[in-house]
Amino acid sequence: MNRHMANQPTLPNGFFSTAKQEEGLNREQYQMNSMTKILAFLTLTLLLTPLTGCTAEEEEEAVAFPAFSSLADNDETYDNARMAGSPFIVVFSAEWCNSPCYTTMHALWAAQPELPVLVMSTDPVENATGVTLSEWHASADAHDDDDTTGDAGVSLTTYAFMKGSEVAAALDITRPGSLAFVNGEGEVTYLHEGRMDDTDEILKRWSEASGTA
Repeated sequence: MNRHMANQPTLPNGFFSTAKQEEGLNREQYQMNSMTKILAFLTLTLLLTPLTGCTAEEEEEAVAFPAFSSLADNDETYDNARMAGSPFIVVFSAEWCNSPCYTTMHALWAAQPELPVLVMSTDPVENATGVTLSEWHASADAHDDDDTTGDAGVSLTTYAFMKGSEVAAALDITRPGSLAFVNGEGEVTYLHEGRMDDTDEILKRWSEASGTA
């Protein structure tokens, strides 16, 4: 019995202790790696959640059409209260702007006649270039007249011409012929800078403002 045991290989001192230590270290390393992954996931989740919320809020935030009150060429006063409850379009123009302003006005009429349109002058000077609001309206009507055939073209009968430089400034409008589509809640649903004469685009934006899109 003693001879048999003497022939058995002798394990180095501390073998079992070292093995247990290594096993413990491996377990601790595994736990640390797992915790690191969990912390990384939680950190990423916390970072992305507020960003997603902010984006959603920004997309849902509506821009209110600025407060205004202006006497138009038809001697009637237009303001937010009068326009409340119904969609409308605003063309930012000026008494001295022929094109692209007149082009945009007539493109709106061609896309859908008799839309409620407010034409606001971004020029704060009264009777700019010596043109009254009524004369300005008449000049816009005559834009599509044919002098050769005598065809008088269309009259923009549902358009009201008025001053609106403060409104344009509030919306940061800097280019003549620009438009704002406003819904019945008084919110700007679409703002376009520069000439707009694409019929499909006009109808699309009007549908959005009127809630029929």
